[in-house]
Amino acid sequence: MRTIVLFAASLLLAFASFAPASGRHACAPVVTGAWVRMTPMMPMGAGFFTLTNPCRADIVLVGAASPRFGNASMHETRIEGGISRMRALDNVVLRPGQRVAFLPGGRHLMLMAPDARVSPGHKVRVDLRLRDGRRLPVDFDVRSAAR
Repeated sequence: MRTIVLFAASLLLAFASFAPASGRHACAPVVTGAWVRMTPMMPMGAGFFTLTNPCRADIVLVGAASPRFGNASMHETRIEGGISRMRALDNVVLRPGQRVAFLPGGRHLMLMAPDARVSPGHKVRVDLRLRDGRRLPVDFDVRSAAR
């Protein structure tokens, strides 16, 4: 009898250890207003969006990737001493309830080496990468620089 109880208890513990893994990512950040500005005659574009953290824990954005671009990285443009300077961002931390905007003249995704299918009027998928290993697939509207 004792062997059966120990076996049942070990099975219960084993299955219980799987439960948190399936629910630990139940809360996800929300992306709105995603668009890419393509620059004519330049092998690059810039991605803009708003990211909101509705969760109870911090969410850390660590990068982006897209099969339509050779490279994607996060940058921020700031005015320092009257001069516009751009610097790479390693990550962006969103506290619970916080909203962060990636807008022209500020934070943005630098999207390098677009393939021929990236053109105004279409959508392009960009995966936002989180520190916990998740990828958020986002469809960005492609616009021309003139718009």
